Amino acid sequence: MGEARGATVLSAFVVGLTGPIGAGKSTVAGMLRAFGAKVLDADAIARDELLRGTIGYSAVIQRFGTDALGDDMEVDRRKLAEKVFADPRELEALERILHPRVIARILQARSMLPETDVLVVEAIKLLGTPLQRACDRLWVVIAPRQTLLSRLAGRGVSEDDALQRLRNQASDDEFLAAADVVIVNDRDREATKANVERAWGEVRAARA
Repeated sequence: MGEARGATVLSAFVVGLTGPIGAGKSTVAGMLRAFGAKVLDADAIARDELLRGTIGYSAVIQRFGTDALGDDMEVDRRKLAEKVFADPRELEALERILHPRVIARILQARSMLPETDVLVVEAIKLLGTPLQRACDRLWVVIAPRQTLLSRLAGRGVSEDDALQRLRNQASDDEFLAAADVVIVNDRDREATKANVERAWGEVRAARA
């Protein structure tokens, strides 16, 4: 299971929520929010860090050029994704731009919460990053590969693009090896909710 992690005593308990694209992390995050967790979406923070006028925006243009922009002169995430998921070196370059800024904002949010709170950080890129070391527990959401592809197709992602994105993420074995809790999201919503509620109860009991 995952390596030992520990939070500063007087800070919120942090659950890192990760898993492959299409596994249903946002669904699980929504359930945890309903149970009372504070939830931060690392991808949403990254989007903020790409808005025109930010340091991240300027860094992306410098690294990837203006052809990563849309007609509104904002970063076009689809164009950017086409660039970075086709070349691991380009993906690493984007991560070097965004990850420090995203992590800084998450740690700042954590520091402002009381120790009785539980902060859930939803992040597809969490394993092996400084953010993982800030987590007290690591939850992994998984689903069968065909289920992932079907869900991504529903978002307008082609099978080739979906497979390419999955190849640029941790493998199922890597996710499972790091996990403290595994949520299998391949059944109906109520079954998933029951699993989430049980794991959430264990977190709350440990905090009591």
